[in-house]
Amino acid sequence: MAGKFARLCLSLFLIPGISFAGQLERSRARELSEFQFIQVDKRSGRQVGAWMPGKVPGDVLTDLWVAGRLKDPYVDFNSKDALWANEYDWIYRTEFSADLSRDERLWILFHGIDYESRGALNNRDIFQHTGMFSRILVDATSLVKSGEPNELEVKLIGQGNRAHVRNNQLDQLIEQLKRRKTTKTQMSYGWDIAVELVNAGIWDQVEMFKTGPVMIEELGIRTQNSGEVSLDITLDSARAGNATLKITVLPENFREKKPVLVREFPLALKPGKSSANPEFRIPNPELWWSFDLGNPNLYRLTLELDFDGKASDRVEETFGFREIAWEQNPDAASGWKWVCRLNGKRIFLRGANWVPPDALPGRLADAKYEKLVSMAREANINIFRVWGGGNRERDIFYELADREGIMVWQEFPFACVYLPPYPRGKKFRELAEQEVSAIVRELRNHPSAALYSGGNEFVVSSNQNLVEMMRRVVSGLDPSRRFIAASPSEGDSHNWMVWHQKGSLLDYFQDQHALMSEFGLQALPALSTIEKYISPSLRWPLGKVYAHHNLEYGKILKYISALPHQESLPGYIEASQKMQAYYYQRAIEHWRIRKYRVSGTLFWMFDEPWPGMVGSVVDYELRPKLAYEQMKDSYAPLLVAADLAVRCWKPGDGLSSAIFLVNDYDREFSSLKIQAYLGGQLVEEWTADAAPDKSVKIAELAAKIPDNPPPILELFVKQGDQTLAHNLYDLSVCDLEPSSQFNRSLEKLSKKIMAGEEK
Repeated sequence: MAGKFARLCLSLFLIPGISFAGQLERSRARELSEFQFIQVDKRSGRQVGAWMPGKVPGDVLTDLWVAGRLKDPYVDFNSKDALWANEYDWIYRTEFSADLSRDERLWILFHGIDYESRGALNNRDIFQHTGMFSRILVDATSLVKSGEPNELEVKLIGQGNRAHVRNNQLDQLIEQLKRRKTTKTQMSYGWDIAVELVNAGIWDQVEMFKTGPVMIEELGIRTQNSGEVSLDITLDSARAGNATLKITVLPENFREKKPVLVREFPLALKPGKSSANPEFRIPNPELWWSFDLGNPNLYRLTLELDFDGKASDRVEETFGFREIAWEQNPDAASGWKWVCRLNGKRIFLRGANWVPPDALPGRLADAKYEKLVSMAREANINIFRVWGGGNRERDIFYELADREGIMVWQEFPFACVYLPPYPRGKKFRELAEQEVSAIVRELRNHPSAALYSGGNEFVVSSNQNLVEMMRRVVSGLDPSRRFIAASPSEGDSHNWMVWHQKGSLLDYFQDQHALMSEFGLQALPALSTIEKYISPSLRWPLGKVYAHHNLEYGKILKYISALPHQESLPGYIEASQKMQAYYYQRAIEHWRIRKYRVSGTLFWMFDEPWPGMVGSVVDYELRPKLAYEQMKDSYAPLLVAADLAVRCWKPGDGLSSAIFLVNDYDREFSSLKIQAYLGGQLVEEWTADAAPDKSVKIAELAAKIPDNPPPILELFVKQGDQTLAHNLYDLSVCDLEPSSQFNRSLEKLSKKIMAGEEK
């Protein structure tokens, strides 16, 4: 999603022993989570104040809030009072003990540090690193004191604050000039969904583990649905010798957990790095499917490495068998390949854009990931687009997607940079390649990962070197997955005629792109969420504090003014949520009816990073908005939909509409009874079959809206006594006011010049 300006106008020094590693499960790993931290003056290097408790994974601002040094940055305007922290450096330290026997090695793995950092162990430098999404693996064997306390220290370099100016457009340009040089979370510099909270912290796990002389550093798993498996293994050996690699594969979430394969491979190792590429075959593999087409079957692979006859290392990883292909959309421009086939079966992409669930990583618990992914599954979402202005998420997110059968479209951390382009120098090129490579290594073993995008809404034509680097990295590390230069490109659409340009439903219906990858509008969150984060004296009328929490008043007023509503906070909440649900329902169903000319919809957005007045369907406190509840019907794999005209309806009007059955399942439903109710009264009933993977018009509704009850159209699909599908239309909700010609021209210009759209 672009910032407002868009629509208006490696630094890595490696010390020997440091490398990168993906997420591998080690039963012997110990998580380091209890730290202390202290403020450091940048000029003098002196420590300021006392040591305070710090949590890892976490961040400086959350730790300062917990320590009482900051008011809650999410309340009122408090985030502005947190920015001083960026002008200082911060030191995090912890102590640990480690008893090493002969031939044992000790490793410390940092899964993610934001953003520029230096590490020391027992006062010896161990790394200097720039980049938020790459991991740091340290061989600490020679520096650790066996049987004594060891001090681990990480210094975080404060990134400073950008100079703000009064002119909004110039301010947005200054923000772009600063963040374009970083691979940090782009929205942390301020966005229309997030407040400015430039931060620092050890935001992902820190693990310590022991191995023998040989350590398994990386594991890439490539599969084919015929059962072939090839492994890309990187090993680190302290000395030369003979090793044996034992591979065990067993079902993870289906059937009995009995091995389906046990194989051993001999290896002759030299000191230092080496690779191993064993291949084997699993007979008759159970495939990984999205939840709507089957079961998300996973396997668990265990690698056990013996060196000179003794156990040296053991890791585990889950994986799946699945193949994804992309085909040309019918009646679309050449090269618009957004018809997805999963294991040979077409799948309509019923998706949502995913943003970081919290702007402050220290406030984000695994339970929030679990709840959000579960809610997405309940709303029938089968793909997430992990937006490029956000993060590479913690591994638990991708594990949950694997297990729930939800596909993932991952973007790299580049977003909404227009003028000038990204830096072209060697330093930035190496930084970008480091970060992109790390993200691919993180995702490549997850069957849910479906495709990569270079980023969100940047100009592809002026950043060809960056794009080609990303394409090369994906091709080298994960060649089975698709890469697109940016989104939008190659036929997907970010349709912001509605909301940003104050358009109407017709602006959605006239969009002829192959995939709708961004569209949406703001709705206020639940009253209880507002009451938690906005003080009573500021809650009504809507004022500057709401703008600080991302409300765009002029735009939301356009949409809620189309509805009768009370001039009160509850009235605005109800009206905005009704209008958001109306737009999401009508747009999604319009495009689903026309599958596969349009092959998917991904609304903006599912979750939100802080308590804002934004386009999410689930607010920061995990309270669903009305649009979320509507998704359960509009995104149901078996959909009954009325292709209503864009008009306002009232009691007494004659209502006519085509009725469609959309079946996204790969199986047929026969002898279905479809019922239409107006104002609670049955007005029509039909019988029909629903062929697999089809959208079919099954009837033409013609009825009169009752004079007295609310004008509600309700549709049911039944098979015997069982209700298979349901839908409801509040016919009193409508919005006919079109966008201005100026706004239409502005949106067209932004797509052509700034948003990176190639078609």
